[in-house]
Amino acid sequence: MTHTLKSQFLQFLESELLLSRDAIALALHHHQADISLLPITLWKHELVEIEHVSAMFDWLDSA
Repeated sequence: MTHTLKSQFLQFLESELLLSRDAIALALHHHQADISLLPITLWKHELVEIEHVSAMFDWLDSA
């Protein structure tokens, strides 16, 4: 994933799904190299609901 695409995805998490920067930082700590794993990490740590996971994967698929 390019740096621009990664930045857009992180912006989506903050602005559309209203995730806190702390939640995003936690997920990035675990999967900095592969951002496509962030939805599962956020869900695993109970920081998002399954609907958000679906929205994240939809965003990644359309990017």
